[in-house]
Amino acid sequence: MRIVVCGLGYVGVTVAACMLRKGATVIGVDVNPQKVEIANEGHSPVKESGVDETFSRARAENRLTAATTLGSALADADVVVACVGTPSREDGSLELSYVSSVSEEIGTAVRQRSAKCRPLLCVFRSTMLPGTMETVVMPKLSAAAGEPAGQRYEPVYNPEFMRESTAITDYFNPPKIVVGERFPGAAQDLHGMYDGIDAPVFKVPFAVAEMAKYVDNYFHALKVSFANEIARLALTSAINPRDVIRIFLSDTKLNVSPYYLRPGNAFGGSCLPKDVRALSAFGKKHGLEVPLLQNVIASNTAHKSFIARLVLAHAPRGARILQMGLTFKPDTDDLRESPLVELAATLLERGYDLCLFEPDLKPEQLIGANLAFANAHLARLPELLVADFARAAARADLIVLGKAMPGVRLPSGKQFLNLYRL
Repeated sequence: MRIVVCGLGYVGVTVAACMLRKGATVIGVDVNPQKVEIANEGHSPVKESGVDETFSRARAENRLTAATTLGSALADADVVVACVGTPSREDGSLELSYVSSVSEEIGTAVRQRSAKCRPLLCVFRSTMLPGTMETVVMPKLSAAAGEPAGQRYEPVYNPEFMRESTAITDYFNPPKIVVGERFPGAAQDLHGMYDGIDAPVFKVPFAVAEMAKYVDNYFHALKVSFANEIARLALTSAINPRDVIRIFLSDTKLNVSPYYLRPGNAFGGSCLPKDVRALSAFGKKHGLEVPLLQNVIASNTAHKSFIARLVLAHAPRGARILQMGLTFKPDTDDLRESPLVELAATLLERGYDLCLFEPDLKPEQLIGANLAFANAHLARLPELLVADFARAAARADLIVLGKAMPGVRLPSGKQFLNLYRL
């Protein structure tokens, strides 16, 4: 297999080295002549474990060359991999000029390829925000190539999940392989780039793949910030933060797990809101800046507003809405700080004809803080509750699923909005 790698930075040299290890012939392209010279000498332009040795061996076998322009490199290539930079602008947005330029150069080279060649697989690995493939890469490619994708070239977005210093190991032992494609099956098998690698493969639309990369990076940054803020709070009370985190990480059922990481409604109940506010207040008391912890409640409040707008957008004012669920989660009658209680109150305030189906709740049994929260938001709660779900669903213009209700069959032909699984 002949592969052209555009961009000899940390990602590009790793891709080149891994393809060389798989027996491919690689041409590296970079606008920096110094990087090109170093690669042609059989060395890595950047420090990355294992790359230097691989480059040296491949040069001796005449399987590695480098150049400052694409030139005729794509004339008989099977794959071109774009690994150009997407640095930050001053306003935080991405500088996409390198992506735009390489897309145009690849498209121009495609136009010059023999029509007898099989379609060139154009793999983009640069970290790009959702929509970039559709609005930047595809238009530049098709304009320069003189034709749309499909016959002579096929664009693919394949984000990388590698760490510097262990990149080659990560390439051959990835947690996952994500492939963004124009339509299901367009990317095929990526010409064997991942043959022999045992990892789950996700073939998805371009934007999903683009977003997946950012979710990973953002979550990694979030974890670092979270651990550091917890450490600052612990040290304030002469607590060893390593002891606290060791206990936290030991829980792989709730903490280091998929639990609480399913997109849906805001959090509520008697524990999370209260304890988030308490730890935030603890930090303020000791004069600590813990902005991540201090803004969790604000983020949750913003999500409640988002959910309310989502419901309002699906039903005109005065519409009949059946809301399924009122307690903060299934199999409990706890209404305290339930986002579904607040949603119901908002819908009533906006003039909707609302009824509530909540099999977990018996209003006559509400007492204490639970009753107080209900009365503060829904003074008419008993008359809003319906026991006959089928009848209420039949007359509703919109059914809002606030929480999971196993065993309840939803009628067909109705408009549904699922809030617990966005």
